[in-house]
Amino acid sequence: MTFIKTMITGAMALFLVAGAVAQEAEVNKDSLQARIGELQGEVKKLEAEINKTKGLIPPTYGWKTGFGVTLGFNSTYLDNWQLNPNANSTTQMIMGSFNGFANYIQEKSFWRNNAIVSLGYQRQTLDRNDPDSPRNLEPTVDVLQVTSLYGRKINDKIAYSALGELRATLLENRFNPGYIDAGVGITYTPLPNLVAVFHPLNYNIVIAEEALGFESSLGTKIVVDYTQQIIKGVRLRSNLSGFASYENFSDLSNFTWTSGINFTAFKGVGVGIEYALRWAPQETRMVQSESGNIQNFLLIGLSYSL
Repeated sequence: MTFIKTMITGAMALFLVAGAVAQEAEVNKDSLQARIGELQGEVKKLEAEINKTKGLIPPTYGWKTGFGVTLGFNSTYLDNWQLNPNANSTTQMIMGSFNGFANYIQEKSFWRNNAIVSLGYQRQTLDRNDPDSPRNLEPTVDVLQVTSLYGRKINDKIAYSALGELRATLLENRFNPGYIDAGVGITYTPLPNLVAVFHPLNYNIVIAEEALGFESSLGTKIVVDYTQQIIKGVRLRSNLSGFASYENFSDLSNFTWTSGINFTAFKGVGVGIEYALRWAPQETRMVQSESGNIQNFLLIGLSYSL
């Protein structure tokens, strides 16, 4: 009997403890649910405040500008250097490239403007000891490219657009040739720093002396412009501008791809590398070379960007 009483007493004690634990858990559950409700109410209040604050912050519209400059210099001085046929020659070369942009962005429209200018000079004296030796200063790289793009947005990424582009030379044969593209179509902006233009209705006007035989034509204009800061102090920029002629693709089309990377060391100053590749049969048809119609230049030098 004593054993049975002990068992009954123990069981009742366990039931009482279990009931107390269950009651405490229920109280804690109700308390936690009430606390969750309070927190949800606070979250809703904070979201409402955030939405009000967003309405007070002006959108990032208006003008945005920037530019970069790369400058390279090379000098060679030979004095009685018999391994070279011009044993007493000197050569100096200087080349610079500038790229800049000025973009005006609005909620329903945009106006994007870009300019690329690349110029170079070279002076060579074949024999310093000969007063009659030529000492000419000759232009090397000579590029002017200005693009202006206006668009009305269909949505955040796609817009109807009109583009005008000028490409010409400045130093020796000024605007001979010169190219003017004017056309309309669609602009796709999947990212703020990536702009792709597709204009199936574009006229490529060529300005040149009649004797050179350049021709204007109707075709498609494609422009892709991309900028990206890879890591802090390292910025990449690439621009592709192409025209595909409907009248004679192989002879009247052209494209230019210019890419550059800047390594900034101190207050915008650093080292820059720029490479340009161009295919333009109208310009190279009278020049025979192993590379055919492909033109290119490479520039490495000091850079400054802002």
